[in-house]
Amino acid sequence: MLDILGQMEHPELPPVFTRVDALTLGLSDYRLRGLVRSGTVRRVRNGLYELATPVAPRQRAAHALLSARAALSMRGPGYVVSHLTAAAALGLPLPLGPVDTIHLTDLERRVARTRRRRGLWIHHADSYDTDVDIVSELLVTTVSRTVADCLRMFRAEVSVPIADAALHLRLATPDDITAELAMQCHWKGRAMRADVAAPLVDGRRESWLESFAAVKFDDWEIDPPTPQLIILDARKTFVARADAGWEDEGTVLEIDGKTKYALPKDGVVDAASAWEAEKDRFDRVGDLGLERVRFGLHHLLHESELIRRRVRERRQVGSASRFTGSFRLLPDEGLRLT
Repeated sequence: MLDILGQMEHPELPPVFTRVDALTLGLSDYRLRGLVRSGTVRRVRNGLYELATPVAPRQRAAHALLSARAALSMRGPGYVVSHLTAAAALGLPLPLGPVDTIHLTDLERRVARTRRRRGLWIHHADSYDTDVDIVSELLVTTVSRTVADCLRMFRAEVSVPIADAALHLRLATPDDITAELAMQCHWKGRAMRADVAAPLVDGRRESWLESFAAVKFDDWEIDPPTPQLIILDARKTFVARADAGWEDEGTVLEIDGKTKYALPKDGVVDAASAWEAEKDRFDRVGDLGLERVRFGLHHLLHESELIRRRVRERRQVGSASRFTGSFRLLPDEGLRLT
């Protein structure tokens, strides 16, 4: 039925819903097809739909969990949320872009292979038991299993930030993760991805952007910088903590994320003051004789050659002997996989 404006009438629909949900709300199949044709609703796959509204970056995890609940409701018991969808449930960082594919693991091993269809991957548990936790009333793979699955399944730029965050937040130990990876070593497929990614993991990093930058540096064959270098002046007074750096070459990195300028101070968000404070800190680091390289996500994605050149030039002219202060390194015990 059409209203007087010629628009398709429909009840209040949730962001993600099944055909059964729509019928329960009084929406007929005919009207549902009309909403899909009009672009109001997008058909994810057979029996599963979502409102065709852009998902804000901060809402991606919540949206993935809504989709996971809908997918589980269509399949019945015997499945657990896993891989990137489990990462979303556990509060671990997600990769850039939409997270449209839901990952479930079949606990009952109905088929000994991964089944892939649009918007849904169903993984098999293979030959060892899958440990699970309950998060927001959802069965999800444990943090260590989730990290291992992601290290094995996805590119390093996706999996390393997830592993870094799990270790940084002390949600899993290196022994937990390496034990899971050892159990998966005989699985067919992408074990080599874990072999490449695992040495890059470092829980001293404090943000997704720092982890992403570390992977990019590895891709560019740049020596890995030490994360979170504490900078002291000649009197051993704290000056700053650099996101990363090369101590022997007197060079540090500042990796700019927009969120730092939106953090409240004394209950007030003042981006201009935050930027001035950051600039002042950057200048004080330079006054100690350190070379500095500053960049953000845009540079990593679109100006890689510029970043590589800046890093190379600053490291070439940097000098530990010219540095009038000193560094203090954060301990990495319990924060590295290798």
